Amino acid sequence: MQLIVEREAQLGVDTVARMAKIFVEDSKTQLQTISAAAARQNLATARAAAHDLVTNAGSLCFVLLREVAQDVEQACIRNDHVNVVPLAKGLAPLVDICVVQLRDRYKLT
Repeated sequence: MQLIVEREAQLGVDTVARMAKIFVEDSKTQLQTISAAAARQNLATARAAAHDLVTNAGSLCFVLLREVAQDVEQACIRNDHVNVVPLAKGLAPLVDICVVQLRDRYKLT
């Protein structure tokens, strides 16, 4: 959470709260898109959604989520069908943790 506090100092609490709201609204959809596309071996779609998640996680300083989403993105780029699905499954608990933290901090629904 220290990194979020630092981001608030850089950008302002209101700006980070708006970013958090967007993350909470979009991250589950991005996660669903990644999982569904990976299951269909549509790696271009999975890669695009993973990239969006990388960007959103990075903007809120969720380092581990960003790194795992980057792993998914890179596996898609490499056409690594074998590893995309297991990597994508690892995103769900990380997204859940981030969403809970943001909802608590910014009183989001």
